[in-house]
Amino acid sequence: MGSEGAAGEPSVLRASARDVVPWRNGAGTTTVVAEGPPAEGGPATEPAWRISIATIDRSAPFSEFAGVDRLLMPLSPAGLDLVIDGRRVRGEAFDVLPFAGESAVEAVDVRGTGLDLNLMTWRGSAAGTLVARHLDGELTLRSPGTPGTPSSWTVAVVVEGDVTSPTHGALALHDAVVIPSGGAVQLTGRAAVIALAVIEPTRAS
Repeated sequence: MGSEGAAGEPSVLRASARDVVPWRNGAGTTTVVAEGPPAEGGPATEPAWRISIATIDRSAPFSEFAGVDRLLMPLSPAGLDLVIDGRRVRGEAFDVLPFAGESAVEAVDVRGTGLDLNLMTWRGSAAGTLVARHLDGELTLRSPGTPGTPSSWTVAVVVEGDVTSPTHGALALHDAVVIPSGGAVQLTGRAAVIALAVIEPTRAS
């Protein structure tokens, strides 16, 4: 599911409309939350950026994504343990773990089913940040850039609690608000957490 329909005004991509697809290596499953236009200098099938939510129900290696920078946020209370290029890394819920798509990465000591949110950006085409933002009240989110130029994006994914938008109504768990360049949207939350990704181009098109 792409973000092409969000090229003008902010839009909502509903979790209920997503398909579950296997990982590239077949060791797990994921759902695509949103993705950008084709990456510059990369394969035509690869987007400049992609946000997805993976299900991890066993210890398993991650797929390799050469040329991609990755930010991973565990969403489940149990967190997630990874081994990245031989080094063990612990991620608590809503922490952000960075690693290269070429790295050898494996989920280890998985004792139940958990979820993690991934932001992947094609190196040399886009770069992104990912943070967990607690929301208890009103918040106006803005996307950098100039209106009408779909190069910069802000994506907010509901990962906990109740969130509403005056324009789009109630947002369910894992619904995503996609804000194109220069756009803005107001959100209201109650005991909520959103995963907030900001993606910008790293070179002129």
